Amino acid sequence: MARVAIVTGATGGIGIKFVERICLMDDIDEIWAVGRNKEKLNKLLEKSSKVFPVDADLAVDGVNVIADMIDRDKPDIRILINNAGIGYMGSYDDMGRNKVAACCTVNCTAPSELISIVLPFMKEGAKILNISSASSFQPNPYLTVYSASKVYLKNLSRALSVELKPRGITVTCVCPGWVDTGMLPKTKGGETIKYNGLISPDLVVDKALRDCSRGKDMSVPGYFAKYFRFYSKITPASLVMKLWVNAIKKYI
Repeated sequence: MARVAIVTGATGGIGIKFVERICLMDDIDEIWAVGRNKEKLNKLLEKSSKVFPVDADLAVDGVNVIADMIDRDKPDIRILINNAGIGYMGSYDDMGRNKVAACCTVNCTAPSELISIVLPFMKEGAKILNISSASSFQPNPYLTVYSASKVYLKNLSRALSVELKPRGITVTCVCPGWVDTGMLPKTKGGETIKYNGLISPDLVVDKALRDCSRGKDMSVPGYFAKYFRFYSKITPASLVMKLWVNAIKKYI
């Protein structure tokens, strides 16, 4: 029975780093690297013979693709990393129904379903990492659906951490601030966008794996995200939102 790790959003900055780190783990035989871009997925084959590319769109039928693979192979799933995510910065009016639906599906529904699917194939010592965001610490106007979806993922993770502890399964919610990946636009209207506390994917992944191995239910990488978590707890939400809007309005 193959010992498997599943990484969604495997072709993005954070996803690639997770794949690289897991390639070095002796107790993992296969890494199911899930993504939508076939070219980028095939490049992951250069990382290790453990990598098995899974061409699947979680906004459409990707969950079913993974479920069928699990049902066929019945693997020993050691790690599930729900990293795939969709973000949109701008007015909610401008998102439209399709973008709203895709964001909710990929950020909330897909990870929830995948956890449900993999749990029967997980034993003691298995790990689930859900990549949320520091945006889950407050409401974020003009990042509305993304922020709300990350609250959902954070609360899901922390509640499941309690439920699954008797089974010896660790659930860790990862809440980074701005991460230097291709997901972030670099300019807006010819002006360079400044991201406070920007950190590397390496920092996010290394801390996430370290915190998960220690049994922690939360991983907050980078000083800015830690500060933001504390600041959001002690500051009225109305003021937090006002300051947030003032900081990003020129980029909207």
